Amino acid sequence: MYFTKKDERKRIEFTILVPYCLTITIWHICMEKAPVNNFLSRGGESGEIIRSLNWAETSLGAPETWPLSLRTSLGILLNSAFPMILFWGEEMTCFYNDAFRPSLGNNGKHPGIGKKGRELWADVWDFAGPLFEQVLTTGEPVWFEDQLVPFYRNGKTENIYWNSGYSPIYDDEGKINGVFVACTETTEKVHTERKLTESEKHFESLIREAAVGIIVLRGDDNIVEVVNDAYLKLTGRDYRRMIGKPLFEAIPDTDPYFRRIIESVRSSGHPYHLNNHPYSITTDGVTNEGFLNLIYQPYKNPDGKIDGVMTLCHDVTANVMAQKRVEDSEQRMLSVVESAPFPIGVYLGREMRIGMVNRSIMDVWGKGSDVVGKTYHEVLPELEGSGIYEQLDNVFTTGIPFHARNQQVDLVVDGSLQPFFFNYSFTPLYGTDGTIYGVMNTAAEVTDLVIAAKKIEQSEKNFRNIILQAPVAMCIMLGPEHVVEIANDAMIELWGKPVEAVMNKPVFEDLPDSREQGLEQLLDNVFTTGKRVVANEMAVNLIRHGKPETVYQNFVYEPYRNTDGEMLGVLAITVDVTAQVMSRRKIEEVVRFRTRELEIANNDLKRSNAELAQFAYIASHDLQEPLRKISTFTQMIEMRSGDRLDEQSRNYFEKIKVASLRMQTLIRDVLTYSELIKDNEIFIPTDLNSILEGVVGDFELLIEQKGAKITVEELPVIDAIPLQMSQLFGNLISNSLKFARTDIQPTI
Repeated sequence: MYFTKKDERKRIEFTILVPYCLTITIWHICMEKAPVNNFLSRGGESGEIIRSLNWAETSLGAPETWPLSLRTSLGILLNSAFPMILFWGEEMTCFYNDAFRPSLGNNGKHPGIGKKGRELWADVWDFAGPLFEQVLTTGEPVWFEDQLVPFYRNGKTENIYWNSGYSPIYDDEGKINGVFVACTETTEKVHTERKLTESEKHFESLIREAAVGIIVLRGDDNIVEVVNDAYLKLTGRDYRRMIGKPLFEAIPDTDPYFRRIIESVRSSGHPYHLNNHPYSITTDGVTNEGFLNLIYQPYKNPDGKIDGVMTLCHDVTANVMAQKRVEDSEQRMLSVVESAPFPIGVYLGREMRIGMVNRSIMDVWGKGSDVVGKTYHEVLPELEGSGIYEQLDNVFTTGIPFHARNQQVDLVVDGSLQPFFFNYSFTPLYGTDGTIYGVMNTAAEVTDLVIAAKKIEQSEKNFRNIILQAPVAMCIMLGPEHVVEIANDAMIELWGKPVEAVMNKPVFEDLPDSREQGLEQLLDNVFTTGKRVVANEMAVNLIRHGKPETVYQNFVYEPYRNTDGEMLGVLAITVDVTAQVMSRRKIEEVVRFRTRELEIANNDLKRSNAELAQFAYIASHDLQEPLRKISTFTQMIEMRSGDRLDEQSRNYFEKIKVASLRMQTLIRDVLTYSELIKDNEIFIPTDLNSILEGVVGDFELLIEQKGAKITVEELPVIDAIPLQMSQLFGNLISNSLKFARTDIQPTI
């Protein structure tokens, strides 16, 4: 309950000043009959202080000698619950009661009972002294409301406000000899009122200057008591047409829906909120439409009773329209994202909370739509330590996009951690204020492509390793100029040139000595047509290690293509058969020479046969050693290479082994023949099928070059000399191939 200053003064006058005369009179009668010091029997701390002082040494003397009026006034003071001070005599000796004691604070004037007024109240005597003098002189009481009287208390001077009355006190002779002060401290009330005043002014200023429309309606008729400029501007009205008038008369086209809300808030006492509510107001024939955010708040009077409604309204038309445009844009973007065939995700805030993902990215993650709203870390904890979290944070912080290609990302799918490969990008997303609010993640899974590329790369690497480690001479020559990209040691040795002189250069630039021997045309034909070329025992003149040499080669030129079938170059596989050719030619020359001798020395058959046998024996022994080395080194190279040889290389090795075995058989037969001519011929069961099969194997390369077709029916087993049978079939096939026509396929 608040009182006005007038009410407070009347209350004090009624409770203190009005009954004062009656109290003095009654107390005076009582004091005349009571013991002299009975007035000091109570009074709390103040009474105790008065009783403890040696008054005989003061100007007032012992209490027994005090005037009845002083004792009466002190009795009233000490027994009152109202703050009081009494000043008596020429020295204005000070008395006060316990009710006044709190206003003195601590570490200040207390205890001040019995002290001279001018000394005790020296800090306020400029104000209090003239008042005391006025009351003592005129006998007229003085009243002050919320009077500022600073004085020292609590260790410092404080500004204190009082409601106080100064009244004269008469002595026993009827003279004014003291001043009675009834007072109450109003410091807190004054400060509160000032705060309320400042608050009201601040509130009024806020309402007046507020950017939102504010209107206060009072009573059942919704009388406009307060309205600010923002509300007037929103409704298109002026202040005079609104203030003091019923709202629905001032704005007759107001939607009745709002009237029902106002009545509900006033009757229930509960506020009501509307967001993005459409409105339409017509002013001077012009209709304005838009959207409002509205708050209806019950408005109470000082008694706490609801007697009105305060409405706050904010025009959010621009925001709503912008939001609709954003929503339309987001819907279009969402449609694009959802239908995109590649993974897309949007992560919001620094914590990368998932705001939107499409079906593609959920399938990649092996997750469902419940990932929306969770953080990227919560959904994909297995990415810890991969650097992806840091990439996202850096894009969010710096605004610099991040792109990765063929990046391995290990994801937990179907309960197991599996490797995937992606081309992905992290792109910053900017809000309308220019700040980054999230990151968009786009990706393309390239796992199959990367794995295929790795397999191709590994296959290519394996293929090159096979070339480098192959026991036969191999190289790859790229492009129409046949640039040597890779060559193994066997090929380098065959060429007889330093490695640095031949690598990464056109082959005929590296080996000028090999030009104009038909090799250029063969390589060009393979690169142009994509058809392989096979040659056996081809003589090539080379300068090897600084010396001219003729090298005999069995070689294959294969087309070298990429995975798309595009021609890249030529793969060359070469076997140096110089030693075999030279050995065979030596044998053939010796055989021809011996044959001529036999024809000349037919009459000395025994001698010729003996010499021939001796030659055959020596020749066969001379041929066995290089043949043994060829067979041994071939087996060693094959064992060393193991599974690294491709099918064609293994086929070539098989042919070398078969040819070596066949030559060993021939040498053994020569040895056998040399023994036969010395003694009687030995006939044994001989399988002509096996003999013919061996002979066909000997002529395999020549048969392939001629494109010959050999038809063999089942042959018998006969008693014969195997070597002679082999010579028989060999001569038949050799002569047939040698004298075959070139315009038709030879058939034997």
